[in-house]
Amino acid sequence: MIMKRLRVTFVQAIVILAISVGIAGAAAWMHPRAPAWYVVTAVNSWDLTPEQVRDLDDEVVWIDARTEADFEKGHIKGALLLNEDEWGDLVFEHQDTLQAAMGKAVVVYCDGTGCERSQHVAEKLRQLIGLDPVYVLRGDWREFQK
Repeated sequence: MIMKRLRVTFVQAIVILAISVGIAGAAAWMHPRAPAWYVVTAVNSWDLTPEQVRDLDDEVVWIDARTEADFEKGHIKGALLLNEDEWGDLVFEHQDTLQAAMGKAVVVYCDGTGCERSQHVAEKLRQLIGLDPVYVLRGDWREFQK
């Protein structure tokens, strides 16, 4: 009798454990803020290396997405300062130049490959201003400083 009760209790514990694991797995898989199960490295077709920028046939319009302090320390000659922090003021300030850039290749840069600011500014230029094509420099902008 005791063995039968022990076996029933053991089976009940296994069933409860299986149901708990199933619910936890479903929650981890379906939760909207679940972490990625694997790392995805996306290749952005708008990213250009310095060599690819040099191969562009058209005149390039340079956009510096860094802070004003970094821009003052150094930038590509002729580049426009246009960052997210001062977006409204800077777009208004450069509206004539941005209008003239329609149809020209626009390249946005910031501090290097790991910098996300250039991606955000490039997306805004495409969506809000309507510029096309707008590229992001993947690499060091200092190669073009000369």
